[in-house]
Amino acid sequence: MAISPPSDIVNDVARAADPARYQAATQKLLDGASAAEGASFEDAVKSVAGQPLMTSGADVYALRNSLRNDAELTSAAKTKKAHQEFEAYILQTFVESMLPKDAENTYGKGNAGSIWKSMMAEQIGAQISRVGGIGIATQLLGSRSTGPSADILAPPASPSFSGKI
Repeated sequence: MAISPPSDIVNDVARAADPARYQAATQKLLDGASAAEGASFEDAVKSVAGQPLMTSGADVYALRNSLRNDAELTSAAKTKKAHQEFEAYILQTFVESMLPKDAENTYGKGNAGSIWKSMMAEQIGAQISRVGGIGIATQLLGSRSTGPSADILAPPASPSFSGKI
């Protein structure tokens, strides 16, 4: 005997249920599926269907530039955050190497102590980086904004000779 678990189980439960309770549950499900207070997607589409997409006098180029600027600002924020996280990681390794090695009373013994010490160094490095750090992120951001790194990787220009040899 082959069964189809989802449909057979649902049908068996529906057949075993009290018909009045089954009808009440079905009605509640149907009522819950309807839009609350008449605010459905269809109503929203109908309400804006007659409105123009852009107001008269709207400058398409200004809108495009605004979107570009927003994207650039978001990209710049992500870049800055990545540089700060990199600096925090470098500072974490510096701080962790400066913390005392024989401080089991402070950090605890074994793996738990080394994990706690590492987490503390991570948080100290992150805090130092957030308040300005030691300048690693600033230097990286400054070098990135002056120009692409492709000019470093480009082969040097061959010398040009102006006269005859």
